[in-house]
Parts: sequence; C-alpha cells; structure tokens
Amino acid sequence: MAWRRYRGWLVRWMWILYALASASAAARAQLPDGAAAIVNGVAISRKAVREIVMGIASLQGEEEHRTHGKEWEQSALESLIDFELLFQEARRQGVTVTPEEIDKEIERSQRKFGDEREWRRVLSERGWTIEDLRKDTERMLTVQRFLETVVWRHAEVSAEAIEKFYEKNQNDFRHPSQVRLRHAVIRPRGTDEPAWRAAQREAEQVRARWREVNVAGRSSAAPIPQLGEDLGWVSPGELEPDVEAVVFGLAPGEVSEPLRRPDGMHLFAVTARREEGTISLEDARPKIEAVLRKRERQRLRDELVARLRQQADIRYR
Repeated sequence: MAWRRYRGWLVRWMWILYALASASAAARAQLPDGAAAIVNGVAISRKAVREIVMGIASLQGEEEHRTHGKEWEQSALESLIDFELLFQEARRQGVTVTPEEIDKEIERSQRKFGDEREWRRVLSERGWTIEDLRKDTERMLTVQRFLETVVWRHAEVSAEAIEKFYEKNQNDFRHPSQVRLRHAVIRPRGTDEPAWRAAQREAEQVRARWREVNVAGRSSAAPIPQLGEDLGWVSPGELEPDVEAVVFGLAPGEVSEPLRRPDGMHLFAVTARREEGTISLEDARPKIEAVLRKRERQRLRDELVARLRQQADIRYR
C-alpha cells in the first residue's frame, strides 16, 4: 500500500530530474569551444582558469599542483564567475572608467618590469595583445570603483566594535622587546666593485643626512622623504640574523653603518624602542580598524555576489 501511495510521486520526480539533467546537458552542449562556463551570456574561458591555476602552482609547487589541481581549477572558475557578475552589475549601475585611467594603470604595471621589452615579452608569452590588456584593465578598474564607491560606501567600523575586538584578543596584543625601524637601500649601478664602492659612498651620504635631522621619534608620518621607509615595530626573529645583530644594538636615534647585502647597501635607523608588554588600545586601534573594515567589506561583497548568483543564468561545461 505504501508503495502504491508514493509511486506516482516518485515517477513525477524521476521525470523532473531527467528533464533537469537533459537541460543541463543541452546547456553544456551550447557552450562555445574554450568556455568553462557562461554567465548571463558571457563566456568564462578555460584559458583564464588555467592562468590562475598556473599562477598558484608557481607559488605552491608541482607536488601541490598534482594534489590540488582540480580543486584550484574549480575555485578559479568560481572566482572568475563572481568577478564577471560584479562587472556586469557595475555596468548595470552605470560605473565606468576613462581611457586615461586605463592608460595610467597600464603604465604603472609596466613600470614594475622596468624594461618595456621585458614587459612585452611577458605579454607575448601569455598570448595577450595590448587590446586584451586594455580590456582586462578596464574590467578590473570598473569592478574596483564599483566596490569602493557603491558596495563599500557604508562599510564603517564602530568604536565599540574596536574595543570589543581588543578585549577579546588581548593575547594578540602582547609583544616582546621591540625596536621601530627606518630602512633604505642604495643599489649599485652595476655588478663590479667600482659600482659597489659608489653605492657605499651614496649610502654614507644618506646616513649623514639621517643623523643631521635626528630620526629618533619620527614615525611613518615624517614629512622628510630622505628618511626612508618606516618598517614599524620589529621583534627579534623577524629579520635576517646579520640585520638583527646590527639593529638591536642601536639606541633610539642611531643610524647603522651601511650594511652590504646581495641586493645593495642597506641603512637602518632605530627611531624608538619599547620593552616587553601589551600594546595599548590607542596604539592598536588603527590595525584593529583595518582588520574589521576588511571583514565588513568582505561580508558586503559576499552578500552581493550571493544575490547576483541567485538572479543569474550560469551554465557550466
């Protein structure tokens, strides 16, 4: 009797599942060659998925690639789908970028290579044209502007949330004895000894300027660019042994002698020192705020992507 009661229901569901499977197969068959998925009519290429996976593999190694390659492919595809949904929504809401902004971003990325021929060689190896790069850059800048000006416009962190985070994570704000460092590196203009001697002379001149202005107490807000980069508070064990041996022997306001390392002549200055203890709420506030704001932004982005996925026509191969 029970079987007769549910037989009709089971048959109906079997036909529904069969129809869904057939529709899925038809959708896969409709995908153009080279597409891993279609998002509201826009193809996500397998080439783009492979590029992301190969980038991960170059960092993680071949053994990890063999073990997790399929997982990386799926994650890469889903990330590209999310990005496409954000781009489409940005366009729907009228977010655009100018050709001048695209040019500026491309020039900025090109400067990282230092040499235009090397930059063009890398593009060629990846099978990219300049037009491909412009389109990709436009999409990236459009999504970035959409997130910054629309999605994250109201991503605020309250003082109460910062205080709660500080109280809940007290152990994370304990620190050993530390020094606050400024750092500069003067790179030789060549590989021979005369080039290294010239770099050392330049480093000694920089050191003399640092000592003249007295670096003690100067933070990252110091308006003098010649004072180098503020590395913040550094603990024992965070630096290379030869560097650590130098900097932890300096008193606040002192500047190291030029230290020769493989990439250039390095200068270090200790601007402050503090003993083991707990970072105060006021000192910890900027970092806590940055952590909480990042979490809030991620939450808002994830919520939007989830809504867009519910409304989207996404077809996988």
